[in-house]
Amino acid sequence: MRSTIIDMVIAELMTDCSTSSISSAPPGAPTSMSNTVSNIPPAPPLPPPNFIPPPPPPGPPPPISGMPPPPGMLDAPPGSMTIKKKIQTKYKLPNLNWTSLKPGQVRGTVFCELDDEKYFKLIDFETFEELFKTGSGLPINQANVSPHFKQKYIKIPESLTLLDPQRQRNLGIARRKLDLDVNMISRALNNLDLKILTPDTIDILQHFIPTEAEIKAFTSYLSDGKSVMNLSDEDQFLYGLSKIERLSQKLNVVSFMANFYDINQNLAPQLKAIITASSSLKNNIRFKKLLEIILAFGNYMNSSKRGPVYGFKLASLEILTDTRTHDKRLTLLHFIVQTIEDRFPDTSHFDTDLQAVEKAAQVSLENVQIDVQDLTRGLDNAKKELVIRQTMKNVEIRSLEEFINIVQDKIDRLVKDAKLAQDAFNQCVEYFGEAPRTQSPSNFFSIFVKFQRAYQQARNENEERKRLAREAAATLDRPNKRQIMKRTQEELLNELKGRKEAIKDQKLIKREALTDGTIETLLDDLKKAPYLRADAARRNRRKTQELMKQISRDVLAGTNNGINTNNNTPTEVHF
Repeated sequence: MRSTIIDMVIAELMTDCSTSSISSAPPGAPTSMSNTVSNIPPAPPLPPPNFIPPPPPPGPPPPISGMPPPPGMLDAPPGSMTIKKKIQTKYKLPNLNWTSLKPGQVRGTVFCELDDEKYFKLIDFETFEELFKTGSGLPINQANVSPHFKQKYIKIPESLTLLDPQRQRNLGIARRKLDLDVNMISRALNNLDLKILTPDTIDILQHFIPTEAEIKAFTSYLSDGKSVMNLSDEDQFLYGLSKIERLSQKLNVVSFMANFYDINQNLAPQLKAIITASSSLKNNIRFKKLLEIILAFGNYMNSSKRGPVYGFKLASLEILTDTRTHDKRLTLLHFIVQTIEDRFPDTSHFDTDLQAVEKAAQVSLENVQIDVQDLTRGLDNAKKELVIRQTMKNVEIRSLEEFINIVQDKIDRLVKDAKLAQDAFNQCVEYFGEAPRTQSPSNFFSIFVKFQRAYQQARNENEERKRLAREAAATLDRPNKRQIMKRTQEELLNELKGRKEAIKDQKLIKREALTDGTIETLLDDLKKAPYLRADAARRNRRKTQELMKQISRDVLAGTNNGINTNNNTPTEVHF
């Protein structure tokens, strides 16, 4: 039965193909076919000239529900699943790297119940493609055509440029940040307008001063009778800058005017830190004594093997933490710090006189010297510009004159402080046995900063170690106190016991002696007994009171038992 159905489907498909071929044949082509199933048809006659072949026959129809697919259809979905249509997107989209299931693996799963194709009309896939398109961003039918076809049908206007592509791109970005045309820049430079020419604006313009090669390119281009308007906007902007007289010099002057106060405010404290740190180190008596103590420890340790020395490099301060005790718990620096704390306490505060050292360790004296030299050259350029402007008309002069008069004294002061800082630093370095040519302030002063921190850390660790020792000692003393209290209680109990035995050995008290207040008198005597110590603990006092109550009960019991009402004979009272 199955094979019969398959044969019927195949016959139907071949009949459809034959009908389609006959109906689409051109004039003069054969119009019939014989023996379509059982026999091979004869070869058709040659097509006439300019014959256009017919389009290919349509694909096979979807399989009828419940019927198996015809032979040769590989990877066809099993069962009643329909063949999914291939979607042709407008743009090239990224791939979703999922792990798909084969048609045979879908049988019996939830995917057999899903129909995703109905959502193709419900979801806005046009917007989706616009957002997720990749590659050139052109539609697929345009991206796949040849370059010749693209140039023929898609013309992208491009402006002529004489600039390097990267420089043109950077200049385009800079122009958007500036938002200034060439005329505005030229007027601001002539008027020394620092409101328009901010430090950032000046910095951008200084990066795009036309080079000699670019000026020659513009000159050659214009000499051929061509117009600059045919060039790109970036070319026109750069060409306009090239027409400003003394552009580089003017930019240097306004840059000097715009940045001087910030630079001066930054350099002055750095020079002061170098001068102060060098002087404080050289004149610090406490630190000198500390070096003496360290030298003594080093010679004591090395003199028997290497012999005594007269000094050491400052870098040796960093290795004081490398030498440890045999149990590895303490370093040589810990012991030196503890020795100074115990025997030379005033020396331990050497770091209070070195507060400027940490600031000086962050200074690059070389860079400071370069900045001072730049300021000096900037002042010279400003003076030259002033001389030129004095021979010109319609240019700003007064603001430049006032600026030069103000900054002259400040720059002279900076030059003087820079020389003083260099001399003070060289003397300090030489004083501690180092070579100035091999030391910079950042390296030299960092040695002292690191040593201060290591010294402080060792001091804190020593204090912590002492605190833990005190707590341990207090913990060991507590059992001794308990033993003392225990012995005191035992002695008290023994004394009470002896007291009770002594009372029993006393003579009998006659009846007549038992008057009112006798018991109270006995209790008072017990309270005044020598075994009641003033420094006894509260709990011992409680035990004593309980013993006294017990004695009182014994006395009362003996009194009641010893009184005879029938005769007047004396009665013995036992305690």
